[in-house]
Amino acid sequence: MKPEKFLPTEIIFSPTNQCNLKCAHCETRQNKKKLSKKKAIRFLDACHKAGINKVGFTGGEPFYALDFLCRISEAAVQRGIFFDHIITNASWFKNDKELRTALKRLFLAGYDGRFFVSVDAFHRQSLKKVSSFIKMVTKLFNQPDIVSIASVKGTKEPETLKILKKLANLLNAVFKGSLSQGASIKNKDLIIKIFSFGLSPIGRAASLRNPWDGKWFKEDFCKGPGNVFFVLADGTIKPCCGYAHYSDMLTIGSIEDNPRKLMANAGKNRFVTKIFESGLQEIRRQLEGLGLRFPGKTSDHCFFCHYLTSSIPRKLLNKCLIEK
Repeated sequence: MKPEKFLPTEIIFSPTNQCNLKCAHCETRQNKKKLSKKKAIRFLDACHKAGINKVGFTGGEPFYALDFLCRISEAAVQRGIFFDHIITNASWFKNDKELRTALKRLFLAGYDGRFFVSVDAFHRQSLKKVSSFIKMVTKLFNQPDIVSIASVKGTKEPETLKILKKLANLLNAVFKGSLSQGASIKNKDLIIKIFSFGLSPIGRAASLRNPWDGKWFKEDFCKGPGNVFFVLADGTIKPCCGYAHYSDMLTIGSIEDNPRKLMANAGKNRFVTKIFESGLQEIRRQLEGLGLRFPGKTSDHCFFCHYLTSSIPRKLLNKCLIEK
């Protein structure tokens, strides 16, 4: 695979850090900070003019910022910007009336993207609420495959499997496949694909799995979580939505900046440039050349990025970022 430069193709807004759940594996720092709709629309305009024509939403729980979702969706439709996903736990509402009102508002705002619902042994939300969400959003948007499920893998998988099968029963559907090779929940009205994502054992999740699993990750130059403008609730912008996004080393500006300035900042950021042009493996090799020995090998490149930004002395890390 040839290395590529940082070329953002999407804006991901995280309008709030607040959430109705407190999951054991989640490192989102809940606070009352919220993105400004006015600033977000101005940023959306600038990105659209720069050729970035896709937008998605995450959190916290993004439905806790429903006004933001609806206003940005209206603005995106007016500008011909496409939607990606809204990532939700699908259990934020108090009753079906509140759910119906929120989804109808979003529908009337013009949102026609997809919904990624997090369901696994860590979230432990009400499956009845998740079932209600899926049924209602599928009916309102009249699209049988509008919902996908995201599940954490790497630990507690048998429990996750039981939870997904229970959800399938609540939906009067059938669970098919396996978490390791691809699974789905289907009936005559629903086609829900299930995607499994690896657990990165950082922070509170550090004790859940040993990240040093004996093999090095395959270099992808952060094509997975990278190549986005990830806008956090405090307005800072990162080039990825991976587990290291809280690190100041990945900050390339704020929502007040235009795309040109953000790209210039990314070009000046030696850590960001190195990741996208040379790769995390090159950083690893250079650190080893400076005498550093890692605790082991890890197949999780997001964990490794987090490890670099949180555990390696900044002075030592900076040494391997200097162009030779």
